Amino acid sequence: MKRFEHLYATASERTDREILREMDIHGLQWEKLHGGYFADPVIASLLVTQIVRIMKTSNPEILVDLAGGTGYILNEVSKHDLNPDIRFINIDLSGKQLSCNNNPKIVKIRDGISDFTRREIDSPQKKFIFIMRSAFHYFGKDRINLILQHLRSQMRKGEFFIHQTASFAFRRDVSCINSLYEQMGTEKWYPTVRELRKLLEHAGWSVASVSRAPNLPLSSDDLAIRYGLSKKAVMRIRKYLIDRFHEIDNLFINKPDGFCAYLHYYIYTCVAV
Repeated sequence: MKRFEHLYATASERTDREILREMDIHGLQWEKLHGGYFADPVIASLLVTQIVRIMKTSNPEILVDLAGGTGYILNEVSKHDLNPDIRFINIDLSGKQLSCNNNPKIVKIRDGISDFTRREIDSPQKKFIFIMRSAFHYFGKDRINLILQHLRSQMRKGEFFIHQTASFAFRRDVSCINSLYEQMGTEKWYPTVRELRKLLEHAGWSVASVSRAPNLPLSSDDLAIRYGLSKKAVMRIRKYLIDRFHEIDNLFINKPDGFCAYLHYYIYTCVAV
């Protein structure tokens, strides 16, 4: 048990470092990054529609957005005709992200999703729904099982966990994107859809549905800002990936002054079993 706790603490610390290194792009700048992907109501609509649909059939008392950032998804959900007594909770490690949202319906908790507990949110006996968008990759390949086990331990049987996570249908595609992130000096990691389903099921969820969400374009200009890449580093990474994988439509495209990669997103609707 002590050994497991040590591993978990190490995983949490490494993940926090991965998030905190991006603090300079948090806040108002975040919603402009990657073509405004994370503040586009049309792009968010598939995830929001699924969340609202599940909320209307399961009647939760509390909706928790894990790593909810600026609170954008909760804002969009709150515009729908839902029970006015539902509590909206945004948990995020970044104070700069949390400070962007002034919606009085949303309670902000500054904490990492590897550390929060159900009890700190509200009475554990109340009925929760948990949501998340684009956060699992921060935990890396060697930490994903730990975070999944922690999240499942905070959920009761029958509760829903709806998340939009970057994952890929083909092994070639995921190898290309993981190579890109490795070359950028980050420990982020992406699974195939099949891998993630197995990980979710092993941790204690039944995966009720998996559906596509819009791809996220990653221009080398945005990545240079996000990861502190020089122009020389961008061109080196481009050459490495073109030599190894060539161009792949809707995944990795060569540009005269850099490249554009794409994250493939899927919406996973999971039930705790």
